[in-house]
Order: sequence, then structure tokens, then C-alpha cells
Amino acid sequence: MQNQSHNEAPVVTLIEITKSLTSILKEEMDCLKSSRPSEIAKFQKQKNILTASYQKELNDIKLNGGLASAGSGNIVRTLKIESREFQKTLEKHHRFIKAKKNLSEQMIKDISAEITSQSGRGHKYGRDAKMSSTSTEAKTTSLAINQTI
Repeated sequence: MQNQSHNEAPVVTLIEITKSLTSILKEEMDCLKSSRPSEIAKFQKQKNILTASYQKELNDIKLNGGLASAGSGNIVRTLKIESREFQKTLEKHHRFIKAKKNLSEQMIKDISAEITSQSGRGHKYGRDAKMSSTSTEAKTTSLAINQTI
């Protein structure tokens, strides 16, 4: 009996880690939904630690014979249920982040286009009192973000 509980320990730990990761992802989405993206940074350290622990526990389970030797059917079913919930939340989180990123990029493009169109309207005279051939539109610098969010 003691050997079986020893085999279940990594699975129980993995279940708790999976629940914690799911909870963090949900909290991050709540921050984004309520326009508090700066608060996401506070989860990063804990998320990194949990992710490393998740990988460690998965490897321990694989090295000790996999889920078949990890304990009772109930504990394995619980792990599968929590894993499915985690995967659903992870996919939703990914879609949500991607949508926010696309929205932000489009907003910056729209602002840049508006600045360019407003700057190009003015006509200027050159040194020889003739209309300048170079427009300010050509000199306008566009805003761009080249960063993965």
C-alpha cells in the first residue's frame, strides 16, 4: 500500500500544479478583460515556477512507468479531468491574447494612417517660392510594434 501511495504522489502533485496553472491563466484573462494588462506581470514568476514543476512531475511519472503504474483509476481520472480543463483554458487564453494583440496592432496601424493622412494635407512652398515637390507624407514616420505579446 505504501508503494502505491508513493507512486500516486507525483500524480497528486501534478493535479495540484495543473489546477494552479489553470487558475493563473483565468486570472490573467480577467485582468485583460477588465483592462488591467499591467497586472499580468505579477503572475509571471509563479507561472514559470509552476511550468517547471509541471514538466518535472510529468517526467517523474514517465520514468516510473507512466500513468498505468501511477496509482488508482480515480486519481488518473482526476488528472485527466484537470488536464482537459487546463487545455481548454490554455486554448482560450491563447485565442484571447492573440485577439488582444491583433486589436492593438490594428489600432496602431490606424493611428499611423491617420497621422500620415493629416500630415500630407498641408502644402508647403520651397526655396524658390514654388510648391514643394516633396510632401510631408513621405517624411512621416509610422508607428510600429515588432514585439511578441
